[in-house]
Amino acid sequence: MALDIKEDKDLNEKFSELFKSNKKNIFLFSLIFIVIYFAISFYISQGEKKQLIASDLYQKVQLAKELDDIDALTSELKNNFPETVYASRSSIFLGNIYFKNKDYSNAGECYKWASKNTSESSISSLANYQYGIMLHVEKKYELAISVVKDIKNDGFIGLKNNLLGDIYYSAGENNLALEHFQLAYDFYNNKNDLAKVIKLKIDAISKN
Repeated sequence: MALDIKEDKDLNEKFSELFKSNKKNIFLFSLIFIVIYFAISFYISQGEKKQLIASDLYQKVQLAKELDDIDALTSELKNNFPETVYASRSSIFLGNIYFKNKDYSNAGECYKWASKNTSESSISSLANYQYGIMLHVEKKYELAISVVKDIKNDGFIGLKNNLLGDIYYSAGENNLALEHFQLAYDFYNNKNDLAKVIKLKIDAISKN
């Protein structure tokens, strides 16, 4: 027992000496750790705050009645919260309104911004899908094909190929249209009623 007490005493003395000899370093490392901890905590809290503000702005975008108000709110999101998903979603929302009003130039800019400034592949794909539809309406087939082919999200495989089929058919490329309609049909078959619509397209082209 006496030996254990002596060993504990020696060990305590060694720790005490070690602490004294490295007191400055220990204090410095502790200070750095505290600064980093609070910096990370501040960064996280600021990020959460930005998300909340951006979410609120996006809700206002959806509820706004006037185009000017939607445009102004979307610009605020793009300028102040471009890294949030709400900025890109708002840009697509605004783009759809411009598209409905046949303001294709502004609609295209909205879709392109959303596609390039989001980290979510689903949002980027949605922007390109909407942009591709608009370009198809404008009969800009070559550009439409390029945009739609840039859709990467797996959830858009069926929609992507169905749209490509429509574009190729409008451009007079029936073989390519059939190829993509078939891919879309295979994706939706026994899963979605859209397969029936696509099958009608395939049958109509095959008869010609």
